[in-house]
Amino acid sequence: MIGQTVAHYRIIEKLGAGGMGEVYLAQDIKLERQVALKFLPESLRSDPEARERLLREARAASQLTHPNILTVHAVEEADGRDFIVMEYLEGQTLADYCRRINPGIAQIIELIKQIAEGLRAAHQRGIVHRDIKPANILVDTEGHVKILDFGLAKQRGATKLTRDGSTVGTMAYTAPEQVEGKEADARSDIFSLGVLFYELLAGKLPFQGEHQASVVYAIAHEEPTPISQHRSDIPQNIQRIVSHCLAKKPEARYQSVGELLTDLRGDSGSSPIPSAPKGRLSGKLVAGIAALLIIVLAATLMMKSKSPSGDSSTSDGRKTLVVLPFENLGAPDQEYFADGITEEITSRLANISSLGVISRTTAMKYKNSGKGIREIGQELKTDYILEGTVRWDMSKPIHSIRITPQLIRVSDDTHLWADRFERPLEDVFAIQAEIAEKVAEAMNVTLAGGERERVVAASTRNTAAYDMFLRGN
Repeated sequence: MIGQTVAHYRIIEKLGAGGMGEVYLAQDIKLERQVALKFLPESLRSDPEARERLLREARAASQLTHPNILTVHAVEEADGRDFIVMEYLEGQTLADYCRRINPGIAQIIELIKQIAEGLRAAHQRGIVHRDIKPANILVDTEGHVKILDFGLAKQRGATKLTRDGSTVGTMAYTAPEQVEGKEADARSDIFSLGVLFYELLAGKLPFQGEHQASVVYAIAHEEPTPISQHRSDIPQNIQRIVSHCLAKKPEARYQSVGELLTDLRGDSGSSPIPSAPKGRLSGKLVAGIAALLIIVLAATLMMKSKSPSGDSSTSDGRKTLVVLPFENLGAPDQEYFADGITEEITSRLANISSLGVISRTTAMKYKNSGKGIREIGQELKTDYILEGTVRWDMSKPIHSIRITPQLIRVSDDTHLWADRFERPLEDVFAIQAEIAEKVAEAMNVTLAGGERERVVAASTRNTAAYDMFLRGN
């Protein structure tokens, strides 16, 4: 086709080809600009489903105007052939770009942010891409990212093209629900982005196999090797972000790209926890007495609940667990609050007689240690590790808290359970109790006698007093 004129476009050169399209650089004679034209391959010209996919790509992308999405100018037909007229971008696919410049961690994070921004714009218009992979990401000479190929995109209210039980997308980047033939949504794109994020950081895919069936099994059932085993310079919070994207169940992942972007930016939009308000002496005195009472009561409960020894293993066959310090994703001066959440969950779990919980003092030694799960588990001779993140959001009229715990089996570094709790601040005690119960359930530990009552009991319902107690600690 090179040298031919199609409609009012003169074909200059072939830019690339794939199973569902051939792309050419062309000169728009009318507007005197360079554009990219995408045609169906000759073998699919008479395929009505392939033609509908091409048109659907044009319809989906044409609704989106965003710096990180390749612009579609028009869809046209000439000589019996449909084609899409797109923005021409001088650049490379993401894979080629990364091979050429070997980006550092900061550059990789910036690339992922740009892809996420484009996906957020698509999701806000009710469009799920369903085929996020390196070949569908272009990077220009200045490092600006553009998402392309919305041929598999799903729109709200659109007619379904794929059969029930069939999968779409490139297998290695496909979400578990997609390989099972279930409906994809925005969280499926988040999983694919997580695969891409892992690949850029680790230099290899998280789910691999010798054939497609083994890749499908890995996606659906296996946990990827921790990134820290591929390279040791990945910040712990970035590892957690990737793991959150790659959760098997959609409800355990980020529920929107906006949430992912918030964590990537390290900015919760929250304000620092204010100091106690200035007031009359009587108000200070009441608050001080309340705080003192809470400290005494909580200390008494903690002394009763903690194991008499700090041993990391038990001689009676009990399963052992360590609760690592939960990471604070809020303002720096909220660190004490995340530490308090960690201690409360530890204390609740310590009430379970059939579970050996390693002391908080020992666990705190691993705060920001940079050590991997297996290394910590081997040093402490523990069976399970509970870790997580905490964010206190004070930007809304009703303060909210978000806790994301993950239970990991040390022997094979497998995530047994993960969840996300985002509720008003006054529910913090209920969240702590629920986490403790869920951990026990995931470990197949039975609560005997009145243990459940002790696990769910709260020393106070007064969040202001609770805050003072944590600050006092």
